Amino acid sequence: MLMPIAALLLTYLVTLALAGLAAFVLRRPLWVLLSELCGTEERSSFWTVWSMVMMIALPLLFVSWARVETDPTELLQGTVAATLTGILMAMGGMGLAVWLRVPRADSL
Repeated sequence: MLMPIAALLLTYLVTLALAGLAAFVLRRPLWVLLSELCGTEERSSFWTVWSMVMMIALPLLFVSWARVETDPTELLQGTVAATLTGILMAMGGMGLAVWLRVPRADSL
């Protein structure tokens, strides 16, 4: 059994590691895509940073809402599930926003 504060800190550490990895992997491809869509480097940089913040903040929010377990197995399982849900929701929101702004072949 973990102490509640140790369990909470471990939860946030695992969440930051997973969400940070996802943000790191997506940063460059997203910047390239947003450079094309936004038209300027400044706009692209802003929206890339905003997206990375959301990619980390949403999983942290989901993990913060979850009940902190002191059993290590349940703690890890709940943390990973909440983190992946947050990452997928952030990616879904970004994907929808980009998809709505991509020019269609029939509109050219």
